[in-house]
Amino acid sequence: MIAMAIEDCAAWLHLPAGSDRSGRGVVLVPALGFEELCSRRTLAIMADRLAQAGLPTLRFDLHGTADSLGDETAPDRLARWTADTHRAVDRLKRDAGIDEVVLVGLRLGALLAARVAAERSDIAGLGLLAPPASGKTYARETAALSRIIAPQPADPAGGIAVAGFRLTEPTVAALKGLDWPGATPCPRLLLVSPGGSAKTLADRFAGPGIALQQLAFTGYERMICDPTASEAPFAVIDAVVAWSAEDAPAACEPRGVAPVPDLLHAETFTEEGVTFGPGGRLAGVLCRPREGNGRAVVLTNSGGVPHIGWARMTVTFARALAAEGIASLRMDFAGLSDSRAETEVPTPFYYDAATPADIRAAVDLLAGRGLAHVTVAGNCSGAHHAFHAALADPRIQALVLTNLQCFVWGPRYKLPLGAWMAALPVSIDLKKRQEDEELSEAVRRMARLKERTVALAKRYAKPAVHALQQLAARLSRHEATGDAENPVAAGFEALSRRGTRILLAYSEGDPGLEELALYMGSDGIDATRLAGIDKHIIAGADHPMTQPQARAELLALISGFMAGRSEAKAA
Repeated sequence: MIAMAIEDCAAWLHLPAGSDRSGRGVVLVPALGFEELCSRRTLAIMADRLAQAGLPTLRFDLHGTADSLGDETAPDRLARWTADTHRAVDRLKRDAGIDEVVLVGLRLGALLAARVAAERSDIAGLGLLAPPASGKTYARETAALSRIIAPQPADPAGGIAVAGFRLTEPTVAALKGLDWPGATPCPRLLLVSPGGSAKTLADRFAGPGIALQQLAFTGYERMICDPTASEAPFAVIDAVVAWSAEDAPAACEPRGVAPVPDLLHAETFTEEGVTFGPGGRLAGVLCRPREGNGRAVVLTNSGGVPHIGWARMTVTFARALAAEGIASLRMDFAGLSDSRAETEVPTPFYYDAATPADIRAAVDLLAGRGLAHVTVAGNCSGAHHAFHAALADPRIQALVLTNLQCFVWGPRYKLPLGAWMAALPVSIDLKKRQEDEELSEAVRRMARLKERTVALAKRYAKPAVHALQQLAARLSRHEATGDAENPVAAGFEALSRRGTRILLAYSEGDPGLEELALYMGSDGIDATRLAGIDKHIIAGADHPMTQPQARAELLALISGFMAGRSEAKAA
């Protein structure tokens, strides 16, 4: 996997190993915003498997999204994203030395891929994954999703925001005018849709000389419901790989340009995609300031959220810190997002005891680049791993632990986390049906009734879950050591004696505050009395920091903390 910069868009090139290479390549056109966050791991696994099948494959981020430069406020988004896709096709052909390309697009990426395929003569196949019926339908579905996923007050400037990912009003208007090409964009088509939802599109594209294959998108709702609950749909991935490789021409003599990692260049920073760790399986983005001060921060995953961050928070933080001379590595743990695991599973385990070693590998990378003053910052499970990595690695000089809900993994967490992950896809699907104005009132009423049943089951299950948690809590202090020692208190004390500075940041009312009190006394007083440890409460914030003002406050805290200013306050 080779990092690339296609103008100011970030990309990853997946090349086949050895000489068994096809003369055909694949460009994956991503979904957008929250849907991209949920499906990024799926497309990364798909790219790996396409490369293993001999097909050079390019993944890229649309301008203003994910790791690319820019933001959602730029004008003419559809024209720019179409141009980005054209450039990705051209770059793959140049660097892989191939003549024909398969375009595979997911959700809005399917519409963009079709638009590009209709404008070119070198597209050997067009794969449409969960395509919306039209741009207007996509805009309607996105507006409905904004009322379901971490809903926020309406933006006075208009537009739509889902989990902090915003589409401006002009972009929404442009989407509403976007439709499928008038003619079939490619003679070889793959249509993968959930629940047969693309029948109209299939009828539109069917015709003489058109090879149209249709598949059910099994597991779509489980993939797209939430980044942490997301399951990779392996059956669909393998079907796309098989279709993409069918009748692919053999490779000619190598004639591509030997690809080398590229940098993204901005006024205050450069960014480079990096791979590191055992077997080079870990991946991330190294953001370096134009004028550095020798400090660096490792920014970790939270649950299954990719290194981009909820609401693109991690990207924003990295670039803002670079303006203050602070380097950063926003990384993915093994098996998450752009990083790979030795064995891929539908959903990773987010509290694997081996994960702190991934952070230590990140510290190795930074040290090799001359960055020895390292802070590690993480939210939720990322904070858990940061805490344990610092205990094992004295090179970590500071920690920013946000909404840490679990210090020592055990049975009191397994049941509620498993129940939430199992129920979420069903709940989100039912809520989508309630919000879909094109469905009949009878269908929406049935969805409301089913959702109430799910909500009631959750409500009546809570006392039992809470009782089990309380029972397990009485044992949780002993789980790591098997004796009466409080391992979390011992950890804080050891870090404080070493001189490791720690900032504990919590959203107001976050369940992590109860976790802190369990181990470190009321309000975490046994932690904050130690040298170098502060705590701060962020008012009006949810757990992932969806609210813009919460993210701004957290960024200011991190900036001040890394500059040595004691802006945190006991709370």
